[in-house]
Amino acid sequence: MKIGLIGNMNNNNFAMMRYFRDLGADAHLLLYSNDGKGTLSHFTPEADTWELQRWAPFIARTTIPNSPVSALDFPASWCLGWRQLAHQLLGSIESLDIPVTRAEVSRAFAPYQRLLGSGISPALLLRIGRQLDLFYPYALGVEFLAWPGWVRECNSSSRSRRILTRAVRAAQVRGVRESKVVVSTDTVTRTALSAIGVLAKDSLIPMVYNRETLSTAPPSQRLARMSETIRTSRFTVLHHARLMWSRQTQRAEDEHLLTTKNSDWLIRAFTALMSARPSLRPRLFVVEYGPDVGATKEIVAQLGIEDSVTWIPKMARRELIWLLGNVSVGVGEFMNTRGMIWGGTGWETLASGKPLLQSFNFEDGEFASIYGHPPPPMLPVKAEEDVLQHLLFAADHPEQAAEIGRRAREWFDTYNGIALAKKWLALLTDPPDSAQPATHTPC
Repeated sequence: MKIGLIGNMNNNNFAMMRYFRDLGADAHLLLYSNDGKGTLSHFTPEADTWELQRWAPFIARTTIPNSPVSALDFPASWCLGWRQLAHQLLGSIESLDIPVTRAEVSRAFAPYQRLLGSGISPALLLRIGRQLDLFYPYALGVEFLAWPGWVRECNSSSRSRRILTRAVRAAQVRGVRESKVVVSTDTVTRTALSAIGVLAKDSLIPMVYNRETLSTAPPSQRLARMSETIRTSRFTVLHHARLMWSRQTQRAEDEHLLTTKNSDWLIRAFTALMSARPSLRPRLFVVEYGPDVGATKEIVAQLGIEDSVTWIPKMARRELIWLLGNVSVGVGEFMNTRGMIWGGTGWETLASGKPLLQSFNFEDGEFASIYGHPPPPMLPVKAEEDVLQHLLFAADHPEQAAEIGRRAREWFDTYNGIALAKKWLALLTDPPDSAQPATHTPC
């Protein structure tokens, strides 16, 4: 049985493809034409492995973009295409997504007996009369359906934009409903799916592959320089999630509260840590990623901590994983929403065996009731003041903090990674009888 994994946002499907092949399945990664392009240039297979030659025979790039144009047939798809062309000529977008015909879609997926995907894949397959065997959203509230930015597009003041984006949303709704299995990872997405009559299976995602043996020596010049910086400090912190915390004018207050990662909490907490424990010479590494890089650099300067902050250009995951293995603490995101699971940065930290500083807005026992197993050992954050308290704990008790990281890696290998990929493979190859599995059924 040949399995096609459509799309590679967050390198999710590249990780899944490797796990599936380790489990003996004939799995192939089918990249969208715009995967790994523009602002997503770090989400590529070559950025996620030091062994690309081993996996390259099982990777193909399609001509199909992960874009609204792929949801619709002619002439609507070309209306969207012409709008994009106009925006490109005006300089407001970098690349142009070319519409594809049904014949192109059919050719791309004909060799595969099972299809797993995210992005526009449900609406895309609907065009050729195929069901997606397993759909899992990557966007909060489901991409092209109820993601806050997409909802804003659907309510645009432009009549033509409203008509086209609502047509895309309608196609995505139908495609998701037709999918044999739908997986959700958070309460917001689960609610959005429930609103269209889809009862999703609750599951985490095996999105980080941690079965490669990493070199003890820095594998690149850039990492060698950072390794030297790490040696000058007794306590090091890596923040590699998107910097996203300032209120942007186009966002309503409720949308801001839903999407902010509160990255500024870490900057203020790290400043207080420096004052409280100067002898440690703490060092904060921050990746230049997200809409608030400039705003974050401003508050770093205002707080006078520039000499203790190392700014890193966007890095490949394979480099970040190596760097995580050499710092004291990894930092994810500090989201406000209850029941929100961590993103790729959190998974990378857990998979690397480092203590994860991350928001955790679940009541006692709630996580286990949803996912069927306990949450990982971590440094959980519910409010801004928790960030400093956890940094102080990790700095003052390095052996205990390291033990949290060691147990986090054990948890990852037990409840995520290849163990979870085996359950996903079973869902894909032997799905439940019901097209829509019962809600709150842990995977």
